[in-house]
Amino acid sequence: MLNVGFAETDITPKIGSTSPGAFQKRVLKEIHDPLKAVAMVLQNDATTLAIVGIDALFVTSSIVARARRTIEQKTKITGDHVLIGASHTHGGGPVAPTLGSDDDPAYVALVADRVAEAVEQAFRSLHPAEIDHGFGHEPSVSFNRRFLMRDGRQVTHPGLRNPEAVHPAGPIDPDVGVLAARAPGGELLGVFVNFACHATVVGGPGFSADYIHYLRENLRRHYGRPHLPVGFLIGSAGDVTQVDNMRPGRQFGEQWADMIGMALAAEVAQAVARMEWKSAATLRAVRTTVPIAVRDERDGPFESPVIGLGSGKEVDKIYERERALLAKERAEKPVLDCEVQAFAINDLGIVTNGAEFFCQLGLDIKAAGPFPAIWISSLTNEWIGYVGTANAFYAGGYEPRTARSAKMAPNAGQLLVEAGLAALKKVRS
Repeated sequence: MLNVGFAETDITPKIGSTSPGAFQKRVLKEIHDPLKAVAMVLQNDATTLAIVGIDALFVTSSIVARARRTIEQKTKITGDHVLIGASHTHGGGPVAPTLGSDDDPAYVALVADRVAEAVEQAFRSLHPAEIDHGFGHEPSVSFNRRFLMRDGRQVTHPGLRNPEAVHPAGPIDPDVGVLAARAPGGELLGVFVNFACHATVVGGPGFSADYIHYLRENLRRHYGRPHLPVGFLIGSAGDVTQVDNMRPGRQFGEQWADMIGMALAAEVAQAVARMEWKSAATLRAVRTTVPIAVRDERDGPFESPVIGLGSGKEVDKIYERERALLAKERAEKPVLDCEVQAFAINDLGIVTNGAEFFCQLGLDIKAAGPFPAIWISSLTNEWIGYVGTANAFYAGGYEPRTARSAKMAPNAGQLLVEAGLAALKKVRS
């Protein structure tokens, strides 16, 4: 018998808290929309799995460790069976120190405790259910932000219709992954969505879940369920945003976020409508680590972009500080044990890492993986910064520039691809 439970808790920071995700410190003075931790718990006769999506820029290993300890105490769900992924909203709370922002220990503790609370509530609400998964296809709202330039270098966000930009330097992933549950023969209980695009749309002075908020609201209107749980796991979006650099016009703000939310919600609803519901599920999980070196010291001037995101003298000063901070981290721990987790839910495989993972790397896993349907859940269970292709590491641009947010060795992407495929193979057998 299959049992499923959903729950959500509030992780909205206090007004006046900082919001990470920018070069400079940002203090937000209003709440545009509430931030949530959404949990889905699945249980068969032998196994219980918990999936949690949080509206946050990152999730750190300390948050995950604290949440897993509490979850195991309250529910007996082992930590290996708990997946916690951040949506990467740039309107989130102070969960980690990065660039111009610091974390807030009180908020970090709150997030961990609210994640555990969501899982416990979902566990306590377990009841018979049917599930299925499917994919939508939405190629029109996300764009690779890195471009091959006419001098051979690569630039992140070179500017709208820059004549020196030849073409995007990487792909997008248009898959809209959907995992849904309903009461036997009846009402939809909740959904989880997987999509690869930076959550950098809303902006402004308020905390926000970004386009994920509008995805939720559009689905709730569609199903007539104002409190329908909608969880979100971000895919391989390290180099993918909502900005089409080949077209003019401002691609930010509430209306643009609502447009993205509507487009994704339409694909989710179509996928749900096509589902063939199942009252039983094979559930498996594995969690492992792969040792990856922190990168060696690099030539600072070489890394500084000439144009585009991350360029300019003021930004160079920020990166000077970042390099010094990273040098201390490297001295203390030159090799990191990076977590990779895989879930099997019938013939859906979900594989995780803690990186801002480049899209091509995720597509490689999907192409080579042993499941007919695969989700990449990046920024999950920890945060290890940008991990791109080896080519991007040397080609330049914003993402590979050395900082605490871009610290892994150039072979990190390959190692995570191989570890992800090995983990998927274990849960498929």
